[in-house]
Amino acid sequence: MNPFIVAVVIRANELPRAEAARLVLQGRWRARSAVRAEFEKGVQMSPFDHYMYVLACGDGSLYTGYATDVQARLAAHQSGRGAKYTKSHAPVRLVARARFYSKARAMSAEAHFKKLSREQKDKLLERSKLEPLEDVLRRELPGFGEDTAAEFVCRSLANHVDPNYAAFMRPLVPTVDPRRLVGVRTPQLRKIARELCRRGDASDFMRSLPHVLFEENQVHAFAIGMEREYERAIELYDLFLPHVGNWATCDQLPVRVLAEQPARTLECVRRWMDSGHGFTVRFGIGVLMRLFLDDLFEPRFAAMVAAARMPGSPERPEPESDAYYVDMMRAWYFAEALVRQPMAAWPYVERRDECALLDEWTRRKAIQKACESRRISVEAKERLRSFR
Repeated sequence: MNPFIVAVVIRANELPRAEAARLVLQGRWRARSAVRAEFEKGVQMSPFDHYMYVLACGDGSLYTGYATDVQARLAAHQSGRGAKYTKSHAPVRLVARARFYSKARAMSAEAHFKKLSREQKDKLLERSKLEPLEDVLRRELPGFGEDTAAEFVCRSLANHVDPNYAAFMRPLVPTVDPRRLVGVRTPQLRKIARELCRRGDASDFMRSLPHVLFEENQVHAFAIGMEREYERAIELYDLFLPHVGNWATCDQLPVRVLAEQPARTLECVRRWMDSGHGFTVRFGIGVLMRLFLDDLFEPRFAAMVAAARMPGSPERPEPESDAYYVDMMRAWYFAEALVRQPMAAWPYVERRDECALLDEWTRRKAIQKACESRRISVEAKERLRSFR
């Protein structure tokens, strides 16, 4: 196991070293097996292939449709299984196709193209013999116009896909469908988010939830972090958080703007921690850890985290469950508090049994995380180990 990979995993999610190595090795095997199975089935792997296609029918009429695999769709039409219209107007042949990077954009092109007269359609199809049909449609299809914000994001992601990075990331975020993670590195995601925020239609992308891809969610999170107006930022957090389904997006969601109004932010934190949605609860705890463990700290915040469990949480939460990710964040909070607010944090890891302030699983995880930290003294680590 490459020690750099293990270090990245631990730093990203505060996982114990052995657990991180196990997840990487086991997850990579699963991800590769899943990808191999998909190819064996002949499944279309790219999430960026979306087409509007035009067929010429036997009677000279045109048929317009949407597909992710135009050749497979054409074969279905030619065999009489594609649509009632083409079955009754056979034979059919492909006249043109326009490639887009999102389903919404391709279907929008289809809808606008169908509204044209036959003469208008023929003019656009004639021009597509000299340049890609998608370029013709962007320039000349009435009501269609330039790329939408969502299309811009997907096209930008498609230009920076790294299969090796995807294979590395998939086991680290097991709650994400491997087919929805394409492998775009964080610096590029931040760059795409900055470019998105310069667009006049960025808010359209921010409202188009849920997204399909893990990387779309990452871009969305980084774009929220670029919002400087507090009220608007709160609206964006509240809109986005219910759609967060993995620790990476949750933990990388920036919180700098929330530091501007601590009292208001605490009200939001309470609401998020009471939401019942696992990653929203985790985010609320993360805000307390990132913004309220130094000068703004109050002992009641530690008590809030200690009480913040998912309904019906078992003694040992199942890996990849909401309870697991919430309790792991609670443990991370107290491990961090041992460094930044030791007087307040020690009782939570010291007390056991009937005097316990934390459930036993989280208490032990907090001790484990603290013992892995370089900011905890050797003496303190020995003391912590005695409480296991």
